[in-house]
Amino acid sequence: MPDKSNLPAISRQITELVLAGSPAHAEEAINETAEQLGDLAVVEVLDAMEPQVASMHLSAFDGSKLSLATLLISPKACAQSLAFFAANWSEDMIEDEPEFLAESLFSHIHGVIFASDDLDRRAALLHEALATDWGVTAMAALFSTATSEIIELANEIHDRGAYSSGQTSSDHDIVPLALSIARTDPEAWDRVLFELFPDWLPGEDHAHAEESDEDGDEDDAHGYDYAPSRTTQELLLRLRKQVPSRTTSRPAGRPSLGEDIFA
Repeated sequence: MPDKSNLPAISRQITELVLAGSPAHAEEAINETAEQLGDLAVVEVLDAMEPQVASMHLSAFDGSKLSLATLLISPKACAQSLAFFAANWSEDMIEDEPEFLAESLFSHIHGVIFASDDLDRRAALLHEALATDWGVTAMAALFSTATSEIIELANEIHDRGAYSSGQTSSDHDIVPLALSIARTDPEAWDRVLFELFPDWLPGEDHAHAEESDEDGDEDDAHGYDYAPSRTTQELLLRLRKQVPSRTTSRPAGRPSLGEDIFA
């Protein structure tokens, strides 16, 4: 049986490489650990890392860059690491380039959620992430870049159910992610929509604010005006304020706020 007594040392080594700005070398160490000790050892190593360090490593990879860490990190550790993704964003960055930051966030989240075809793992990743306030806000920030598509999908899900939906008029990359959330965690789906649309009313025709006039814009879904949504910039600022001030694990709920993320 492989000797796993040196896993704490491996975790420290990988942490040092990440903090030194060498994600490629850190990934090599993760691959060596998998070859010598197995995938479960990698899971233990990643679980032992501080969430802000895991976040730094995962953020260096996305769907276009393969990472064993992305494939093996536990859902809980992944959810905790997501809290720190916005740690390096300044308010000026959020104000000047919200679309770029949202695209980076999407690449990160999409790369982890769809890293494999394991539907059980995908569901677990979404459930753990959306059990946190920052996970809900992060998903809402992604949805805010495609509100028309989200409204169309939400209306279809409301009318037909999540498992009978998916054939929207858009091929936007956000649709598969949104559909996965609605199918695996309906309550979380409503929470994300409420974060994006503060006037959201679960259980009603909640993608619409009120009926439009007869001569209104016929391009609006079902002839209704859209409910007002938070902007991408607003949601990214909310996400930045949700970065925990401490790294200790805590139950799902409102995280501590603060700027000193490595306190």
